Amino acid sequence: MITPFSVPSIWVPTRFRGFDDAATDRINLAGCENHRVSPAALAALGQPEPEWLLDHWDSQNPALRARLGELHDVPARQVQLTSGALGAITYVFSVFTRAGTRVGILRPDWPGFRFFAEQRRTDVVYLDRPQFPFTHTLDDIAAFVHAERVEFLILSNPSAVTGRLWESHEIAALARCCPDTLFVVDEADAIYPHLSAAHLTVHQDNVVFIGSFSKFYGLSGLRIGYLVSPGAHAGHFAATINPAELTAPAIIAARAALDDFDYQAQTQATVARNLTALDRAVSASPFRLAETSRCFAAYLWADERTEDPRAVLDRHGIDIVAGQMFGLSRGGRVNLADPGKITALIAALAAEPAVVSV
Repeated sequence: MITPFSVPSIWVPTRFRGFDDAATDRINLAGCENHRVSPAALAALGQPEPEWLLDHWDSQNPALRARLGELHDVPARQVQLTSGALGAITYVFSVFTRAGTRVGILRPDWPGFRFFAEQRRTDVVYLDRPQFPFTHTLDDIAAFVHAERVEFLILSNPSAVTGRLWESHEIAALARCCPDTLFVVDEADAIYPHLSAAHLTVHQDNVVFIGSFSKFYGLSGLRIGYLVSPGAHAGHFAATINPAELTAPAIIAARAALDDFDYQAQTQATVARNLTALDRAVSASPFRLAETSRCFAAYLWADERTEDPRAVLDRHGIDIVAGQMFGLSRGGRVNLADPGKITALIAALAAEPAVVSV
């Protein structure tokens, strides 16, 4: 007899909006997306053509794949377009895992990875680092992979929790020292495309990279992402990915945003300024930021002698992602994209003289 199977629903650490939601006075720093859209993407969409809605379009748009291949210094055939980074994660698990596959996940990290592993009925093992600043070392990961016989390890880079970035040479060293393990590197939170390690797929067959237009490029609502695989695996993804994966507006906007270099530079400069301001604000306080972020995420933390920063901010109508969502007992993730909201956060901390003085 056929019986149904499911796992607990996926949890994504961001704030979903409804089209009919009422306005709120609360300040939302709980997402991890850009706070503005590329002007070039908006101009490219303009007045939608009826054909965009009436016709089927090739989801694996050759021009966009070629441009992404150029960006990552890989052949275009190694790039596959997907419905957001979530779609890419689904396909990577579909191609490389089955019931019983030994899957390794780091904690803290993006909590959704567990959903895909359990959905495929894999054998999941964890490497935990609950102590501040929540960073694993290369040696720790390599030892974990060997000791636990991990066949498939997935991690976010930069970290979806703290923003910490593994350099390309570190990813390469990890892949070389564990040649029998597939490493899936989720770069969905990246805001510095030139720091991507996806070029490693040209020479390493045991690495796959995931990218997204939702965060840095500001197109969350259009649900477009991609994956970069070694050439040896490209055919498997081409045969697996839904041929009607994407919408025409998503492809058009992504192509424009990818080449809007002024918008990208402005975003990077804004994030750098906001991180500097927040770091300065907490430097003489009991609060701390978890290392140097290289994306929109910054993790605000305080030890048990200080009130939980999330509770402090909640009193001022400011929402951040609770550390508990990442398996951490205190603090939370802050979105660095919006200068006005970061200014409000700093002002809220300054208004708590018993907790922090700026």
